[in-house]
Amino acid sequence: METLGPVGIKLRTQMEMLFDKLANKNEGNRKADIISLINNNKIDFNIAIQLSHSMIATGVSEGQNLTQLAMAIGDRILAFYKINKKASVSLKLGVFIINSYSTLFMVVVKLINEYYQHNRVKTVYKVYAGKNRNDLRKLVKEFSEQSDPYKPLLTRAPNWEFGKVTIDNGEQINLIKNVNNDVLSQININNTPIVLNAVNKKQAIGYYVKPELFDVYKWALKTGQDCFEHNSVKTISKERSAAKKREAEQILHAAKPFVGKVFYQQYQADNRGRLYPLSAYLNELNSDNAKGMLSFAEGKALGSTGLNQLYHHIANMFGEDKLPHNDKVKFVEKEYYNFVKMGNDPYNAKGWMEAEEPFQFLSSVMELAKLDKHFVACGNTEDFVSTTICYRDGSNNGLQWLFSLAKDDKHGHLVNIKPSLDNKPGDMYSYVALSVVDKMREEAKKANSISHDYYNLYFKGIEKLRNRFRNAELNNNNKSEVYKKLIRWYQKRYKAQLKLTDIIYWDKSKFTVKEWRKIVKRNVMTYGYSATKQGMGEQIIQDTRDIDNVYLSNKQHSAARALGALVYNTIENEFPMVSETMKMFKENCGLYMSKTGKQYSHKTLISNFPFTQKYVKYKVQIVFVHDGLYVQNADKSYKWENQLELKIKSELAIQNISKAKAGISPNTIHNLDSLHLMLVIDKLDFDIVSAHDSFGCHAANVVDMQQCIREQFKYIIDQDPLAHILSETGNLVPMINQGNLDSSEILESEFAFA
Repeated sequence: METLGPVGIKLRTQMEMLFDKLANKNEGNRKADIISLINNNKIDFNIAIQLSHSMIATGVSEGQNLTQLAMAIGDRILAFYKINKKASVSLKLGVFIINSYSTLFMVVVKLINEYYQHNRVKTVYKVYAGKNRNDLRKLVKEFSEQSDPYKPLLTRAPNWEFGKVTIDNGEQINLIKNVNNDVLSQININNTPIVLNAVNKKQAIGYYVKPELFDVYKWALKTGQDCFEHNSVKTISKERSAAKKREAEQILHAAKPFVGKVFYQQYQADNRGRLYPLSAYLNELNSDNAKGMLSFAEGKALGSTGLNQLYHHIANMFGEDKLPHNDKVKFVEKEYYNFVKMGNDPYNAKGWMEAEEPFQFLSSVMELAKLDKHFVACGNTEDFVSTTICYRDGSNNGLQWLFSLAKDDKHGHLVNIKPSLDNKPGDMYSYVALSVVDKMREEAKKANSISHDYYNLYFKGIEKLRNRFRNAELNNNNKSEVYKKLIRWYQKRYKAQLKLTDIIYWDKSKFTVKEWRKIVKRNVMTYGYSATKQGMGEQIIQDTRDIDNVYLSNKQHSAARALGALVYNTIENEFPMVSETMKMFKENCGLYMSKTGKQYSHKTLISNFPFTQKYVKYKVQIVFVHDGLYVQNADKSYKWENQLELKIKSELAIQNISKAKAGISPNTIHNLDSLHLMLVIDKLDFDIVSAHDSFGCHAANVVDMQQCIREQFKYIIDQDPLAHILSETGNLVPMINQGNLDSSEILESEFAFA
């Protein structure tokens, strides 16, 4: 462990003072759990600080749930000392650590109202950056980056050879999160070579933050430019806008120590095999803000194919991702000088802010500007060294896998596992959107004239009340509460009649085909992940808001749920083989758990990764934290909350079969896409950056990467994953009637992973 700096010493002194205060307070009485825990196990405060500082610093700008943060800190410290204790002990230890930071005002703990499903409210403690947040940032800087896997690393993380690895600070990290030692013991070079090779190759990739890009990002954030979601989307809610702004700021703070430096990531797998970097914010799984910051530390000459692939990537990032490859190249050639101008002078040539992925686009046109100078000077492009990460994504990956597993030869072109029918990429979302609109209009026609008359009457009345309510709120008129109550009475009084108008409501909307596509997109995307009719309705409420906030404010939840049900039924009816595959997964999972009395698990096809599910029932446990909590009041004064009661979930030794069945379809899909990624990384001898079904590499390598992606996808399908899963779990259910999909067609599909 490393020596503490000035802020670390100050924090350790504070911990010692709080500890002594607690010890004296409990003399002659029952000692606090935390006192005996620290004394009996000789827990070193230096170590506690080094294990907790990055976990606290990560995310406090947007607020972290106190219970979750405290549990995570406590678990990490106890794991370091190899102490097996109840969850309540982890919680109390974590609260003690957080109190040390909050009493120095590095963080502040607030009691807030948090909104969740159906606008219900729960009161929770959350941890935010405090008035001395600069001390927290200084504390992070006092530690070398290689000592903490929760930050990017300045030196490569150690290679995985087994299911556990010990890092520089003496801490032991598990390759697979939240699994027992029996599962971890299956990870070794003889049993899972593909898994270990893939993870180690990813950990060998060096990343770089361009100073010039960082400077633009910093300027844009400071001056409120429209390249950030919290500024550019006007219909976004205040809460979401604030959260997006905090995220953008956190990415800036995370990137600052690594500007102009080579850094690396350390990875863990989840129970499905999906790989995640341990560091937060500055990684390839985050938003465009973070991905735009990342370049390869080592460049590669474009060669004969790289220029067109770089153009392809630029077009994708701008938003022209539905064009064929040649048209993407032509688009960039046409806009070439405009794009070069943006790359040379992003402060004045602000067209890059209009791109779909503005910072990834900016990073690539900055490189384009350098390429232009290189060409003028040298007369060629092939020897230009590119560091841009060029991504190629799957098409609606969940349904892509389900169509493939079912061998659905009729609809494969919609998710691009078959060649296109019209030289355009298959568009599942538009297909479903148009089908839904047709069905919605058919249903609206069936509605009788009374329903239509009532629709007009109802919304004329409700709109009057809403306008009065909005005006009263704007003018701080106390009548606003009266109008709010009237609206609620109106909705309740005419609830039955309103039900008749649900579909009519959508029929009268003025949405374009493009907007309809956006409304149903998340529904379609999540169907393969076991989304429900009600869940789709909730998604529609949110997604409609982003299109037209005024329209949504006039809409009732019942109308959204009616449309969600229509989307769900449309997908079920249009793609029966997908539906049957998901039903087979659920039935097989339920029978396996019932017959064996165990949680569902199987060895992954080809890689032998130990796929597991853990769904148990929980009871809510009240934990009394006698040490208290240092909190901020509503008036911004501070006090000790001595009678602290926190709720945690305690596992029961009872299987939750219903949740396991709900989770089996998405978990199986994620298991297969992680296998696909590992096979691609294993086969190729160059760097692959990945965000699950999105693959990135140097421009010069894109052609080879795409070919390998398609070949490995075909290879998996040819092994018949459905038959493998049924065999692994005891052949408890019959195989579905699969179609006649020719897996070799994916090799000819231009738009597969394009």
